[in-house]
Amino acid sequence: MPHLTATTATLAAACLALAAASPAMALIIDDGGTTVIDSTVNDFIEVADGPGGQPTTVVFEPGANITDSDSVGDTVFVTGGSSVVINGGQFFEDVTALDDASLTINGGTIGNDALGFNNNVVTITGGTVSNDVEVFANSSLVVTGGLIGDDLEASDGSSVTFSGGTVTDNLSVENFATALITGGTIGNDLEAIGNVSITVLGGSIGSDIEAVGSATIDIFGGQLGAVGGFEFGIASGGFSVVTLFGPEFQINGSPAAFGSISQGFGTLSGTLSDGSVFSVPFERVDEGFFFPRVGQIVLVEQAIPEPGSLALLSLGGVTLLRRRGDFRERR
Repeated sequence: MPHLTATTATLAAACLALAAASPAMALIIDDGGTTVIDSTVNDFIEVADGPGGQPTTVVFEPGANITDSDSVGDTVFVTGGSSVVINGGQFFEDVTALDDASLTINGGTIGNDALGFNNNVVTITGGTVSNDVEVFANSSLVVTGGLIGDDLEASDGSSVTFSGGTVTDNLSVENFATALITGGTIGNDLEAIGNVSITVLGGSIGSDIEAVGSATIDIFGGQLGAVGGFEFGIASGGFSVVTLFGPEFQINGSPAAFGSISQGFGTLSGTLSDGSVFSVPFERVDEGFFFPRVGQIVLVEQAIPEPGSLALLSLGGVTLLRRRGDFRERR
């Protein structure tokens, strides 16, 4: 297989021109240097560490057009300590990072999914991922912009920080993962599945907020039910706890006491601690088989903070996520 070992722009361009004219196969870039791609490549591209484990960096600029994929749908695959930075271009299928690699998407269009497996750092500041963004196995995902055409999913000890951009459908957190949401738009549902934790300080959630298994969701702010079309509104099942923080709440139009809600369903409204006003259905779901396992929805009194204090609350959310991650590692 051809190896691209360019260390200068001229040599890189010559190698890429040769690759574009060759039959489709893997174009392996593993020289331990930096390569810039801004033209058409008719191969899928694999980026790997160089001799002695030296990380390789590949930067895709506007004009890049990667037209082929391997048997499992990867158009660009980066592994080891190496990095891929996408500032622009078109990518036929998936872009995947594996085993401590770094993937940054600042622009361009990914034809299918962006994936991270096993201790990756995935950062999205712009561009379009046509379908899903998924991170697994202790990976870190930071989203500050861009468009995700379908779902955002994190599982197996991974963490998500979502502060900008748009997830067209659902944001799902599963299996010991954590999420901190401070901004951005979730077009449909926010889902917490299993032993996970989510902190919501801001942003917009279009439809349902669901916690199942033994999940924890803490809601301090944000626009809830921005789109509507509820199936549940806020739903908590099993050993899960959804907690809302704010100065006042109502159930079915009447003032609600702080603490755990005893009703099984109804309409919950009020003001969150960032000043956001909401009104959504709620349901406490019984997930038990032989014995009841009804989720909790808890209302906690918290005054609207002075201007600037929400920034400290956001930092507190980050610290909380880190502590929970440290606790899981110690176990």
